[in-house]
Amino acid sequence: MIIFKDIQLDDKPLFDRYFSAKPYENSEFSFTNLFIWRLSYHFQFAVIHDHLCIMALYRNQYPCIFAPLSLNTPSYEKVLPVLARTFHEKGYPLVLKSVPEQQKDEIQKALPGRILFREDRNNFDYVYLSSDLIKLKGKKFRQKRNHLNRFLKNYVFQYEEMSDHNLEECLKTELNWLSKQGDGEDESILEEKQAIGEAINHFHELKLTGGVIRINNKVIAFALGELLNPDMAVIHIEKANIDYKGSFNMINHMFAHHAWSHVTYINREEDMGILGLRKAKESYNPIKMVKKHTGFYLEEGVLL
Repeated sequence: MIIFKDIQLDDKPLFDRYFSAKPYENSEFSFTNLFIWRLSYHFQFAVIHDHLCIMALYRNQYPCIFAPLSLNTPSYEKVLPVLARTFHEKGYPLVLKSVPEQQKDEIQKALPGRILFREDRNNFDYVYLSSDLIKLKGKKFRQKRNHLNRFLKNYVFQYEEMSDHNLEECLKTELNWLSKQGDGEDESILEEKQAIGEAINHFHELKLTGGVIRINNKVIAFALGELLNPDMAVIHIEKANIDYKGSFNMINHMFAHHAWSHVTYINREEDMGILGLRKAKESYNPIKMVKKHTGFYLEEGVLL
């Protein structure tokens, strides 16, 4: 019998060992992402045949599994049938989520004809050259440079690293911003509030890097991220006070410059199908997208 357990902070070394075994580019393959959103998505995990299997259950949807991760050569032909039986016994089909291109190909080779895959465009990650976000050179970034120049003209600001000196202030500032966003009972706002609180309250344990912008000695923007693999950073959280025009552009630029100039790529996660967010992420000219797929396990041609 397979027993899935809740994710705890003490599980970080186990997850880090699996995530660092290969240079994954999925933003989901980060302990921080799983930990700060664990209550909203009901993340649980089990190790099956030496594969890390992460399960998610979001609101009223079917539970799903991320592509199982191995420390060595994966054995999908062993672990996926076990997962399918476990889910089937509970009355659910086995659905794989956030499967990257390489793992999709490996799974199809290991279990030919058993997994039906579909692209999940809403969850593609946007990846940028860090040098592009720092230098903003050329015609394609002209509008971004204009935003920064207006910000510089209108405001006197300071940038500082996130630390014990400003962690609590960032959290209080964010809670104040969220309180002004529409319905205070909106589920997505409450989930975001919870995730940001987890990230800031466990900043050191999660080994995060952060940047803060101040104007008139008040926090008006901050960002949090970490290394996803040796040559790619991932930005988990980016928040700014829109009363200061260009504040999002400036924290994006300054955080890339001060924290991530030593890596080639910056992953700014997905747009979740939100049109405004998609437009904003596309406007920064991603160098590539991390394609992800949803997989449906079939037994004799039938969804199981």
